[in-house]
Amino acid sequence: MSIALPVPAPLYAALQMCHPDSLPGWLGDATPRCATAAVPLQLDEHQAEELADLTASTWWECQQAAPGESPLAESFARACEETLALLERTSS
Repeated sequence: MSIALPVPAPLYAALQMCHPDSLPGWLGDATPRCATAAVPLQLDEHQAEELADLTASTWWECQQAAPGESPLAESFARACEETLALLERTSS
């Protein structure tokens, strides 16, 4: 299985914030730092699962932020939710 999946700037920023030292090389190498000009990534099954795990844990971290604690938490959580929904649709 191979899927094409966009990595929007808010998602990349959220992943970078929550996992600064543990993002997989394939994600960092394939995505421009600002992610604004990023083309959809071609992911194999393992990469899609890895991205889903990272995105889910990032979403959870965003949900733990107290109101007003992190002004970006809501935007980051929304980007995570959208990506998780895309991943779910492509896997079924």
